[in-house]
Amino acid sequence: MSKRLVCICNMVTEKEILETIKKGAQSISDVQQITHAGASCGRCQLLVNALVDELLTNLPVDPQQKIIFGEVK
Repeated sequence: MSKRLVCICNMVTEKEILETIKKGAQSISDVQQITHAGASCGRCQLLVNALVDELLTNLPVDPQQKIIFGEVK
């Protein structure tokens, strides 16, 4: 995975999106909530969506690194 900039507005790279998914993000909205990729002007939204979809279908999630959304622990 490269350090290619995906979201210029929020300076989010492919690698940051990959790491977010490895840590347990399970949807596009999870990735946006953490990285803010595609959440500003929306110009990169299609690229972010495609990248997240691809990574979610091809990457196993490490249960030791799982982020729990919506819960306070």
